[in-house]
Amino acid sequence: MSLFSESIYLFLGLGFMVLTIIIFLISHKIKKKRLHSLTSDKLLPRLIPAWSTKQQIIKFIIFLASLNFLFFGLARPQWGKEQRKNEPTGIDILIALDVSKSMLARDVRPNRLERVKLSIDNQIDRVASDRLGLIAFSGSAFLSCPLTLDHQAFSKTLNDLKTSTIKTQGTNLANPIREALFSFSKDDTDRFLILLSDGEDLEGMGLKEAREAAKKGIKIYTIGIGSKTGARIPLDPLDKKPNNFLKSPNGQTIISQLDDSSLRAIAEATGGQYYLLGPTGEGLAKVLQILQKIGQQKKREQLSTELPIERYQLFLIIGFFLLCTEMLTAKTKKNILLHNHPIILMFLLFSFGCFKQDNIKNAEQAIESGKYSLAGDFFSAEINSSQSLDKEVDPKLFLNAGLAYLEAGQLEKSEEYLDRALDDGLSDPPLQSKSLNGLGNIYYQYANQFLDKRDVKNARLAWEKAREFYLSSTTIDKNEKAKKNLQSLDTQLKTRIDSMITRINGKIWRDLDGDGKFQKKEPLLEGVVFWDKDQNGEHNKSNEPAVRTDKKGNFAFEWISDQYPTSIRLGSKIQDFNVSKDIHLVPILPPPPPPENPQNVKNYYLEIREAGNLSIRMPFRSAPSLQGTVWKDENGDGERNSEEKGYNGGKLFLDQNGNFVRDENETSFEPSADGSFNYPVKPGQYSLCVEPTNPDANITFPIETRKAHLAWTGFESPSIELDFGIQDNQKDDSNSSNSSNNKPSPPEEQDNETGERNDPSNEEVNALYERLLQETESKSEPLDQKIQAIQNTPLGRDY
Repeated sequence: MSLFSESIYLFLGLGFMVLTIIIFLISHKIKKKRLHSLTSDKLLPRLIPAWSTKQQIIKFIIFLASLNFLFFGLARPQWGKEQRKNEPTGIDILIALDVSKSMLARDVRPNRLERVKLSIDNQIDRVASDRLGLIAFSGSAFLSCPLTLDHQAFSKTLNDLKTSTIKTQGTNLANPIREALFSFSKDDTDRFLILLSDGEDLEGMGLKEAREAAKKGIKIYTIGIGSKTGARIPLDPLDKKPNNFLKSPNGQTIISQLDDSSLRAIAEATGGQYYLLGPTGEGLAKVLQILQKIGQQKKREQLSTELPIERYQLFLIIGFFLLCTEMLTAKTKKNILLHNHPIILMFLLFSFGCFKQDNIKNAEQAIESGKYSLAGDFFSAEINSSQSLDKEVDPKLFLNAGLAYLEAGQLEKSEEYLDRALDDGLSDPPLQSKSLNGLGNIYYQYANQFLDKRDVKNARLAWEKAREFYLSSTTIDKNEKAKKNLQSLDTQLKTRIDSMITRINGKIWRDLDGDGKFQKKEPLLEGVVFWDKDQNGEHNKSNEPAVRTDKKGNFAFEWISDQYPTSIRLGSKIQDFNVSKDIHLVPILPPPPPPENPQNVKNYYLEIREAGNLSIRMPFRSAPSLQGTVWKDENGDGERNSEEKGYNGGKLFLDQNGNFVRDENETSFEPSADGSFNYPVKPGQYSLCVEPTNPDANITFPIETRKAHLAWTGFESPSIELDFGIQDNQKDDSNSSNSSNNKPSPPEEQDNETGERNDPSNEEVNALYERLLQETESKSEPLDQKIQAIQNTPLGRDY
């Protein structure tokens, strides 16, 4: 390789200097001849003291030297090599959106078209460096927004799309593909089309056009929207309830269904993939993630070029300096040397300073002094200086700035510079390895900061990112520091996170045999387990976190505490479809520890001694109950005939003292309007009596003298057929006074004739049936004030 890039200037300079020497010799000869015509050589120094042939020759030599250096500079001397990279560009993505009337179907919320628009708008940040374009299509297609980096304009165009945008109705998947062929840049080899539609290709030409597009290098990713079961197409605005639906010419209501077969075929024909959009746009997110990986791979594959380093600057400066020196007279030079030598010294120092990177030197001195933030500022200043001169910045400057800010604890700045070093240092594996290791250190510190705030969720995310960076660093060049950091990350962070988390799992089921162990024959119950923060026994959805079980009654969540042992109170509630009016299912909960009353069990008292895994049981059982009917015995024969109806003109009571008379302290309740009753009690033996509202009424059944039932009841074994017959000949319908009582009123709301409070509440009858949390001080609270569900347990999706 030649030392000079423009060697022609060397020949021009040589010719110019030869010509200058000739002119100088001729001029000098003429000048000397003229002087000799005026005086002799002996008198010349006296008449012209400043005249000196030697001085003239020296000035000419300096002038020639300056010209020589200037021509050397013009010839562009080069030695040494540097890596020069082309700046990678993004990829071109066209999005084709179906705006046919079938997109008005509401099998997704709010409808297909609006769901697609929302999904695109939510995901647009993923392609910030790529050009986006928009094609609207139905029976025809047109380019709504050309390929552009102005994503704000793209979003505005997207939001303005309606089904009325295109007059020609129908769905022709060939049109948007054909339109895309004319919309892509011809010089771009990476061209992608994302086609979103319900797939009902009424023309059937989409696959043929896709094959043509594949030949021209277009890859199509298709996304389906809608359901295969289909939905009607409402013509009413979104803010109104759908009443008018699109109909066929013969008057039948049209059902629009997702046709994914045509969409799959189009994607496969071009080497793309098909996805279902999903209720939250996850299908589109997957496609954009794939395209971003392609874009990043393209960016990483940019080849660096070795270019010679330009050295002309030094020659030009020396040439200019010699030219200025030659222009000075001898007297002037003498005065400068005698009186202005400090100026010359400063000029020389300044000249040498132009060739030295003072910012880098200052940064190195700052690092030696432990002033890492100042060092980062110096490196940043050097980067800004190079950028202001449109010079390519050495990636090592970004690396050094990032590492300096990392040592200073300025993590956001450090991450910014290390990311830039990673992007610009593609051809330097050791630099990339160091950058990745530095990014791992940043997220290691982020994870610790989150843990200091007891934010385990974000700490885990930072932890995973740190692991990815460390692993990438070790993959590039087996970075030993990254290996040690990875080991430290796993031992320290994992230990710290695990020391704060208890993973709790369990099952809700109906424990038929009461052994507290789940048997295959026992029914599973879907329900909710919640943290009862206000300790009132009820689930307050606004501020009490909860997890739902799966269909098999399994639940799991994480409890986070910064110190152990700790305790929590858990409540459980089964779904309404598990509840029957004839069966009262209640949780069987362990008694709380002293000094709390073990007979007053309100919830599941759970003491967690240390972090780890913990399994609990939430069995439900059918509560003991007294069941029967009170009927009006019209003929007084003690037997209920088919025409005799239920009777609620009386009160049932639990006779505690054996006098068969309702006393003030005895629990009482009323039957429902049809005379039936199903009253929960605690396990045991009871004497059940009835007291008619009409004193003149007679109790005809049971036929015993005491007119009472002796009953034994327990869990899963209610006492049934506890019937009472009452003959009431009073003309007024006793039911009228109680007609509003369709069901036994809660004991707290019923007063007996003497004014006593009928309170068969579970506080007195069976504390197991009320799950009021007890007032105790918890030693810890969970992070972010919520129970965090493990991924495999939540049901459904929030639309």
